[in-house]
Amino acid sequence: MRIRIASREDLKFIEGAYEHARAFMQANGNATQWPNGYPGRIDAEEDIARGHCFLVSDDEGPLAVFSFGPGPDETYAEIDGAWHSDADYHVIHRMAAVRGHGVARAIFSFATAHADYLRCDTHEDNAPMRRALRSFGFIECGTITVANGTRRVAYDWLKEPLDGGASASPTTR
Repeated sequence: MRIRIASREDLKFIEGAYEHARAFMQANGNATQWPNGYPGRIDAEEDIARGHCFLVSDDEGPLAVFSFGPGPDETYAEIDGAWHSDADYHVIHRMAAVRGHGVARAIFSFATAHADYLRCDTHEDNAPMRRALRSFGFIECGTITVANGTRRVAYDWLKEPLDGGASASPTTR
């Protein structure tokens, strides 16, 4: 798998990936995470303009999209719980895959190669994403409220150990 920054020429794929992810979530017990066409073209255009939109591809073409960029992110300003660090962080948002296995691991590996501290969130009912986050070493921190007023489960990942023990990296677990 390869990861590259997305461009405006990728918008058709990105919109299709978002729609595919919405349909998957609705069919698998998570009907309210991405309501009312969110995310959509405007979100993708903003991510592309900021240089935060990335595509995952293989020899057959693109298979996933995600947003990755530096914080601070206003979504994470208040948490019912506690982050594991106050350090500068990067965020991962709007992950959507249309095919393939190991896509989340590829995205998380890319992100951890570019940042020492990550924050991410997902809907309580998004069991596949919650499993992927925990499997990679993300730790649940509490809940946050997103712009539409709904709650999300918040996670973070630190390259440095929390307690002087082993790193959170999956390669050392």
